[in-house]
Amino acid sequence: MMTKGTQENRFGKALRPLFFLEEGFVPLNHGSFGTCPRSLHPILHDFQVQSELQPDRFLRHLMVDGCSKSRQVLSQLVHCDPEELAMIFNASYGINTVVRSLRFNRGDKIICFSTLYNAVERTMAFLKDTREVELVMIELEYPLTNQEISNIFKDTVQRERAKDAGVPIRMAIFDAISSVPGVRFPFEDIIKLCQEYGILSVVDGAHAVGQIPLNLHESDPDFFISNCHKWLFAPRGSAFLYVPRRNQALVHPSIINYAYADHTKDHLDVSFRAEFSWPGTTDFSTHLCIPAALDFRKALGGEEAIQNYCNNLAREGGQRLADIWGTQVLENDDKTLTVAMTNVQLPFKNKQNLPVAVVMKSIIDKLIYEHRTVASPYSHNGKWWLRVCAHVYNDISDFEYLSQAVIKVCQELENDP
Repeated sequence: MMTKGTQENRFGKALRPLFFLEEGFVPLNHGSFGTCPRSLHPILHDFQVQSELQPDRFLRHLMVDGCSKSRQVLSQLVHCDPEELAMIFNASYGINTVVRSLRFNRGDKIICFSTLYNAVERTMAFLKDTREVELVMIELEYPLTNQEISNIFKDTVQRERAKDAGVPIRMAIFDAISSVPGVRFPFEDIIKLCQEYGILSVVDGAHAVGQIPLNLHESDPDFFISNCHKWLFAPRGSAFLYVPRRNQALVHPSIINYAYADHTKDHLDVSFRAEFSWPGTTDFSTHLCIPAALDFRKALGGEEAIQNYCNNLAREGGQRLADIWGTQVLENDDKTLTVAMTNVQLPFKNKQNLPVAVVMKSIIDKLIYEHRTVASPYSHNGKWWLRVCAHVYNDISDFEYLSQAVIKVCQELENDP
């Protein structure tokens, strides 16, 4: 039996050569774009070559069979049926597919959270402008416990219903793990509350698969979207949309194809798979690499070993940064916020009153070009924070390197006129 120590010895900088990461670069921002192992690139290229050797054979048959296999292995990972999954190219596409498919009436209410990813927040603004829905925004100021978030949600629903009893709250959209702050959200609890109140739940799980265990049949969202290229090691441009059978008549892909049919009256789902299987001629190779990505993860020790290592390193690394900077980790009393991303208050007061966008770009660019590392800065609840990602190719020395680079960058920003 392997001990915790021997399991962790599999990971760290020794794995860096398994990726196309630049020599001397200290990668601590995996959550933004992910990275794909070297071993997957020949597989990706082979699929692309096959599509050129015999385009009709590949796109009419081999691609279809390959996507079916990817749905099969993904369904086993996230605990659902393959027929409930659609392969898509990123989470933003999936969110747009769902919310722009749903039929809203003027004045219908949608509950949102202030920590939504910026593109998702803009998608909600689009709905407000084009469908004349009302957005009910819940402001979250972390650190918060899961119970506090649930209480805020319940209070919001009850307040809105008391205010406008005849106006339905049609949908709530929320994260599984938010982008910034990079914290785990109690999505399972909010899904259950949505069910109690008769509200459709749309979960932006862009950061979820590969970072936390998922059981979609157990959590039972109405819609769930996740990227496979962020934390699962699939090539970029690979994601899935989960739609339980009860809701498949409600959604259509953002790109309408030959199979479109309106099932809102008969509630049949016969066209769901056909509608999502063909977004038009494109490169499907990224989808076909998902089984290989999962095999790579198994070779490293499997989901539990990977997730435990990343979680432990994020917690240890975050505390190390806070100790060095004399600041704090963004965490609640129940220690439920940190998964593979830690959020640490920056040693930065913004004495020059620089605009938020200027601070963010300056820190990122200086870290990339002057210090050969990167993490994601953001402002939240009146303070500046840094989201730092831990993955299998990181160890504590990466956090220590980042600590000194950030001190220099923050000092430069504070002192520059």
